[in-house]
Amino acid sequence: MSYESKIFKELSLPNRDEVIHVLLMSLLKRNGYIKEFGSGNQEFVNELADLLGLSIQQRSFLMQTIVKKEGRIKTFPAWHRLLFRAADTAAKENLLSHPKDTLKITGKREWMLTEKGCDEAFRLSKIPIVRKQELPIITYEVQKIKNSLEKAERIKNYNPVDTTKRTKITTRESLLRSRGFRQAIIQSYDYRCCICGLKIASPDNLTWEVEAAHIVPNRFYGKDDIWNGIALCHFHHWSFDVGWFTLRNDFTIEVNDRIEKIPREHGYMGNFDILRQSLKPNKSIVLPKKNSIFPHENAISWHRNNIFLHTK
Repeated sequence: MSYESKIFKELSLPNRDEVIHVLLMSLLKRNGYIKEFGSGNQEFVNELADLLGLSIQQRSFLMQTIVKKEGRIKTFPAWHRLLFRAADTAAKENLLSHPKDTLKITGKREWMLTEKGCDEAFRLSKIPIVRKQELPIITYEVQKIKNSLEKAERIKNYNPVDTTKRTKITTRESLLRSRGFRQAIIQSYDYRCCICGLKIASPDNLTWEVEAAHIVPNRFYGKDDIWNGIALCHFHHWSFDVGWFTLRNDFTIEVNDRIEKIPREHGYMGNFDILRQSLKPNKSIVLPKKNSIFPHENAISWHRNNIFLHTK
């Protein structure tokens, strides 16, 4: 038995599978990723220890190893070594991406769920797997798609309509792209509605109120491209889809003139006229920092001509 295994046994530390299970479920609550373990991430390490019910001795016992190249003895908590070993095993089993691999696609050293790890985390957390499409969980595979959407070269004669969607069968790849689209949009807009600025998450931090709205809607075969999307709260997403407002090519708001014909008793939250007071004509929307991912004028024109004008 190795020195490491002997210490783990003497301390009655959990086995690796137990640690992996807690790690996967905890990552799910953090949208799928966490920076690599170290002194700057002690809060997360302590949280995992709490979930595993570790005693003070189990958390604090120090192991020793000799650093041959430097000729010195290094000490570190046995619990930290077990956590790293478990995470490393999970990475080898394709449940997580290792920080050195995540670094290549995010520029940050993070442990990140893979699709396989995400599915396992859903199972362990007893969350229906169908919710994976609606929750803002980043996985290694989704992150790569998100990167490709953000880095795509802007197309001058962009066509926001994908007529092949009419005959496409839903595949794993199309579901991944849909999630990549959602992540690219809501992160580009800093999880805020571009109309009212609302930014709020659920108490468990699993979901954000903001939604990735297609400018050319899915029902009209709108593409899952970053230029065909804006971030909207639930209410303004609905308002946009039904034609209460549209955007001009300069990204200012144009309001449907039928707004003045809304019955007086409609559209109020208490004393707040939510539609009239939240839609300010000629006001610019909040845009992403990079102009290369601004909504495309062709997508905006399509919405104005096919949704907005048809409802005026």
